[in-house]
Amino acid sequence: MRIGFLFNHYSPHQVPHATPYAYELSRRHPEFEVIIAASTEAEADMARSIGELYPGHRCTLLRLHPAWWYPLIDPVVSKFTFERKKRILKDNLDFFRSLDALVAPERHCRRLRTQYGLRDLKLIHTRHGAGDREGTRDEHVTLFDFVLLPGQKYVDRFIKEGHLCAGRYAVIGWPKFDVVRALKPKRPRLFHNANPVVVYNPHFDQKVASWARMGHAVLDFFVANPHYNLIFAPHVVLFARRWRHGTWLPRRYKGVPNILIDTGSPASADMTYTLAADIYLGDVSSQVYEFLLDPKPCIFLNAHRVTWEHNPYYAHWHFGQVIDDVSHGLGPALEVASETHPQFLPKQRAGFAYTFHEEPDSTAAQRGADAIADFLAAVMGHNSMSPLLRL
Repeated sequence: MRIGFLFNHYSPHQVPHATPYAYELSRRHPEFEVIIAASTEAEADMARSIGELYPGHRCTLLRLHPAWWYPLIDPVVSKFTFERKKRILKDNLDFFRSLDALVAPERHCRRLRTQYGLRDLKLIHTRHGAGDREGTRDEHVTLFDFVLLPGQKYVDRFIKEGHLCAGRYAVIGWPKFDVVRALKPKRPRLFHNANPVVVYNPHFDQKVASWARMGHAVLDFFVANPHYNLIFAPHVVLFARRWRHGTWLPRRYKGVPNILIDTGSPASADMTYTLAADIYLGDVSSQVYEFLLDPKPCIFLNAHRVTWEHNPYYAHWHFGQVIDDVSHGLGPALEVASETHPQFLPKQRAGFAYTFHEEPDSTAAQRGADAIADFLAAVMGHNSMSPLLRL
């Protein structure tokens, strides 16, 4: 049986969310041929580096390309929309037809079934974010035959929304943590001083995020307050679609000693910055949950004056201080961040446990690989099903 793992983005940020499943599937279940298909060299490079953590794996790495002419127009088109993701599907149908199942951390691949007629191809979805933000396309989960979920939070959410059926999901955990724990055993040090390090991580969805209304004010604060170090590491899509989101950085932020700016390198995807920071500053990004792998102070920017206290899409705002104004609120919030953190710590730990399932005797990658194998065995006419599929 041929199983493909698809990574189809401009950034490699989705790669750590599914390649661990691929490598463990090839090691634990030799009956499968496992192919990792990447649409960019950055994705392929990250997949190779993660593969070094799984000696003896049998995965094949394949590069997918759009039609020869599309790269000529993509530098302009991509500033508005990621049309190349659709071209990768359309222009590689022979490859997708050769598979029995396709695993992907994003949902564009559903078009293989809805648009291109590959109805016999089993589609398996993995999350690449575990936040609380309202999903604009959560209903697309129903187009997948099987879903791997990080924790109970998404089980409860999708069942409530009517997007999840018994036997079509498994609760696995977060394989990205497997990778990070292996690759980054020590906390990264990115500044040559002992000042507090703040990571500012705005989301790209400007309907709910802070960048358009507060972003420049945040950076101006750290220019004027060099006793804090700032890592400006937004969601990679914010600058990748800069024309769509109206994203620009004035020159006054370039070369400021206490500000590190990264708008989309691999370090934005491998938790380098969330591990290095002492304080998280953000809005609705799911990266706050990855930051809480080691619980620390959080500050949230309420740029839209949302009544958030009882809104489940802002549940993570209970993990720290929430401010409505940068000029008057950010300085005082930073000053008391460490002092007030103990009052938020219990909610941080509870929220993390609700979001990420963990077990002491196995990794998320191992559990996910076994769940994929058991699901495919079941749908191909076999009767053996692991306890994961009976959750």
